[in-house]
Amino acid sequence: MRRHLAALALWLLLPLAALANGPWTGEWITSWRDDGDHLILRQEGNRVTGSYPLYGGRIEAVAEGRTLEGSWTQGRESGRFVFVMDRDGNSFTGRYDEGEWWTGARTQAAPAATGLNQATPRDAFRQFVVSSNLARSGRTDAWALAIGAVDFSGLDSGLGRQEHLRLTQELFALVDLTTFRISAIPQVTDETELPVTLVQSGSDVRLALTLIRGEDGLWRLRMPDAAARDAARRHLLAATGGRFPPADAYRQMRNPRDTMRSFLEGMADWQGDGRALALSALDLSSVPEVLREGEGAMAAQFLRRALNHIGLVGLQSIPNDGTDRAPYIHFSHPAGSIIIAPIGTEANAPWRFTAQTVRDAARIFNAVESLPPPLATPPGLIPPARFFELRDLAKAHAPALLGRVGQTEYWQILMGLLVMGAAALAGTFGARLARRGMDWMVGGEESGASFTWSLGIVIGLSLAAFFPDLIGMPEHFRRYSLPFFGICLTIAACVVAWRVFGAAGIILARISSRSASATDDILFTLLLATARLMVVVVGFLSAAHFLSIPTSGIIAGLGIGGLAFAFASRETLSNVFGAGILVTDRPFQRGDWISSGEIEGAVEHVGIRSTRVRTAQDSVMVIPNGKLSDSTINNLGSRRLRLLKTTLPVTAGANPEALEAFIQALRQRIREDEIFVAERTDIGLSGITEGGIGVDVITYMKVANAAAERETKHEFLLDVVHLAQACGLTLGQGMLAPEARAG
Repeated sequence: MRRHLAALALWLLLPLAALANGPWTGEWITSWRDDGDHLILRQEGNRVTGSYPLYGGRIEAVAEGRTLEGSWTQGRESGRFVFVMDRDGNSFTGRYDEGEWWTGARTQAAPAATGLNQATPRDAFRQFVVSSNLARSGRTDAWALAIGAVDFSGLDSGLGRQEHLRLTQELFALVDLTTFRISAIPQVTDETELPVTLVQSGSDVRLALTLIRGEDGLWRLRMPDAAARDAARRHLLAATGGRFPPADAYRQMRNPRDTMRSFLEGMADWQGDGRALALSALDLSSVPEVLREGEGAMAAQFLRRALNHIGLVGLQSIPNDGTDRAPYIHFSHPAGSIIIAPIGTEANAPWRFTAQTVRDAARIFNAVESLPPPLATPPGLIPPARFFELRDLAKAHAPALLGRVGQTEYWQILMGLLVMGAAALAGTFGARLARRGMDWMVGGEESGASFTWSLGIVIGLSLAAFFPDLIGMPEHFRRYSLPFFGICLTIAACVVAWRVFGAAGIILARISSRSASATDDILFTLLLATARLMVVVVGFLSAAHFLSIPTSGIIAGLGIGGLAFAFASRETLSNVFGAGILVTDRPFQRGDWISSGEIEGAVEHVGIRSTRVRTAQDSVMVIPNGKLSDSTINNLGSRRLRLLKTTLPVTAGANPEALEAFIQALRQRIREDEIFVAERTDIGLSGITEGGIGVDVITYMKVANAAAERETKHEFLLDVVHLAQACGLTLGQGMLAPEARAG
């Protein structure tokens, strides 16, 4: 995230910086149909001039707003062009001559090699090697310097700039297959021609070249003729089957040179995919896993800057023979050494900067920081880093703060104290504000002091987590501080999550009590229990992460032991799955009166393992969910209608007229009461016995619960007694008690 913000800030500042000197002023990487170049523009008023060195081209143009129109000149060729800058100020789209496209993007690339000359044979060869390496790393205009260090006089005089570029690139590809030290080439000679022999590492193949001094007194590398180039190519490529390795073969890091190149090119594209490539060139095996990303990035920044201070005249000074497994020592100092060695004993094991080099990177940088600039630096960009920007500020304005306690500089200690103090204040204030908000939501002081302290720790440590990389906290301190603070953060976060889920349960229960929908608080209760279980699991895995215990191994171990665990805990797992079935099928809601075998009562709570039912005797039965989900459940609480079935024995006063009047009165009573379902009512004589004549009443009541059912029955039976008396009938003691059944 911080890399993206830094890139966004750079993207926003580039146009502003350009506008200060005119919107077209700056350097651009341009492309056209067959090639591209590095375009350097300078704007004064509305007049723009510039050059693209690789092809020896120049432009002159006039700017009108975002449009630039003018002419280009390249040797004897010339033409017209038009560029239109995009609204972001970072790119342009254009055409030249008869409609060929010419586009460009603003760049902050490192300048082409400077301080080079061709006064001596060594200087000329250095210019060829340094500029060719630089051009291959992305600074394409550096090919112009390489071409300038090559003599083409022995070839066809009619060759153009494009052919010179092709031949220079071909010659560099051959030189790149050898290994040499620039110091082996004489600095002073009285001769006008100097033969140079380059040897391929790991073989006896040699590449013979010649340096010549021209009439202008400058030395150049003579371009071999086609036959010599073909012969050299054939011998040098014998080890690889006669073909050049793929362009990205160096990324496999099969030798020290490939590892160095991977690291340098990865650092040059640090804000993009290159970061992963650069870090892969470092042996981070001795760094705890939780620290590898941050410590690897910091070590890479120190190492890249140290290499720049040390200097490098061409990658070809580094061996490219991977069969020799002896470590390559690039630099050695009492503060530490830069060593590239194979990782493992296998023949194809990749090479990496050693773990000791990673640990010593900061000390090596401090040791070489005061060296004067070298003659040549490694190719590629040095990515910006806020740590070094802050350090440069301290160096410029308060150099005394660069003093050290061990490997930690004073300004780092000061910044660390300021950050921790600010984080503590922010955590305290934020936690108190959040506690008040939670208490207001749940309608009481439910969060507690543990919530406040835990949330304060979470806020404070979360804010402080952005600053260790910013201030370059040393690895030996982070090795112990990060696990400690990480465990504290994990515990505090688990407490906060536990409390938050508890408050959520209170709020959801309140919502459920006001809702008549099928989505009841049984689901909420189960989800809350599941969420709290996940808090425990995530907390455990987080703690393992901060302790650098591989979580993948833990998960794999759980998978391997899963069968044994499932067998030993089959009853528990059955209950857990039973809870899921109860929530999915929804056979009851909380408060429903259920009957299942010997179980009968009102549902109070459904948990992950069991369900609690309160019986008519006010005791609580705890039933495993697995057993309950496999049983037949009679949910009396879900009845829409409740059955009223009773037999009324008439013991005196019975005659046909009185009985008929009584039955009609009962029907009228039911029709007038909306609680009863008149269309599902059946009333009639059921039989004649010695005790009297039975009158059956079968009907349904629209009541929601048992209390309403009892109240309705009470009122109905009282009315029945009054109706019987009005009809001159006497209801005997043999009357059957009403019976309610599920409808």
